[in-house]
Amino acid sequence: MKIVITGYTYTRENLFDVFESYPHKDELFFILPGNWSAKGGTVKFPPFQRKEFKIWNSPAYFTHSHYPFIGGLLKGWMPFMPVRLMWLRMTEGVDILFTAGEPNLLSTLYNACWAKLLGMKHVFHYWENIPYELKDKGLKLLFKRLIIKMTLALSDGAVCGMHKAEDILRSFNSNIKIGTFLHAGFDEHRFKPNLELSLRKKLKWDSKIIFLFVGALGYRKGIHVAIKSLAELSKNRDDLAMVIVGGGEYGAELHKLTKDLGLESQVHFIPWIANDRLPEIYNSCDIFLYPSIPYQGWEEQFGYSIAEASLCELPVISTKSGSIYEAVKNGTTGYLIPPDNQAALTDAMVRLADDRELRKRLGRNGRIFIVENFSNTIIADKLRNLFKSLLS
Repeated sequence: MKIVITGYTYTRENLFDVFESYPHKDELFFILPGNWSAKGGTVKFPPFQRKEFKIWNSPAYFTHSHYPFIGGLLKGWMPFMPVRLMWLRMTEGVDILFTAGEPNLLSTLYNACWAKLLGMKHVFHYWENIPYELKDKGLKLLFKRLIIKMTLALSDGAVCGMHKAEDILRSFNSNIKIGTFLHAGFDEHRFKPNLELSLRKKLKWDSKIIFLFVGALGYRKGIHVAIKSLAELSKNRDDLAMVIVGGGEYGAELHKLTKDLGLESQVHFIPWIANDRLPEIYNSCDIFLYPSIPYQGWEEQFGYSIAEASLCELPVISTKSGSIYEAVKNGTTGYLIPPDNQAALTDAMVRLADDRELRKRLGRNGRIFIVENFSNTIIADKLRNLFKSLLS
């Protein structure tokens, strides 16, 4: 069994790490973008290479989803990828092409067509948790469904990142094999508790209870709700602070809100940083906040930073939105509250801030839960089992 893996997803070090745990690395070949950017071009990824893997780079086009007329239909398209794919088919006898891309993209359909032409099995990744009928209408909906049906007709398997995604995909009545698990896991050896608390020392917040958010700074993440809750709590106490890590289009508004509420000495912003620097951030804080809210037809899909925080034994406060319930077990690893509800968020923040033993218990439970369900080893085994089932 030999597999070619392609898609811009795996240009990110932390997402590629799942293959370090793959049981038979000699089965894997990679064709990855030679160029990639994110966060509006502010984050650039160099050509990805790792010495122990067979990786080829190919030019990639359309790096985001906001192009005029076509939106994100061609996101991640590598027009020259089939040249390398044909060569690997002839010289290595590869059996499967796994496209880490959504089936509603023309770039994924392009890959599926080439896999079929070369007599290979095709697998794609599916990450949608809201039925298309609730977001789109008219010609847009018809065109999107047509692309998906064509991709399904040319494909043999799918990796669904959550159970809601599986339900939506099965509604198309396809006979493809579906594995319901994340396409990339987490490194419990990198993200672990009790590391150096360098950020806490740097900020001189040794006596503070620090709330933390890590992620894109967008309205839909609900960070503004958390800042308002902090302002409310700070009227009667001076032991609370907040760290916000990330970048995005809503960053200026969050800075302004912090200033308007007089919280500049209690809220510390950190621009987007590399994933390998995050463990020290998590370990310098006490409670992880992820107050995501539904917004313009979108709901949170999983929340990778939630899992990273749990691995560092931080209790989590998040919302009953999208598929977050798959990452947080309410009352066991953290608390899930109604989205966009400041009163509920404030109450949860107080509950955890005032109970150190509760924080410790939820944090320990969180690490156990993530390790047992979403570690790189677990995900790598599930990937291989799905690939293997396609050839049996």
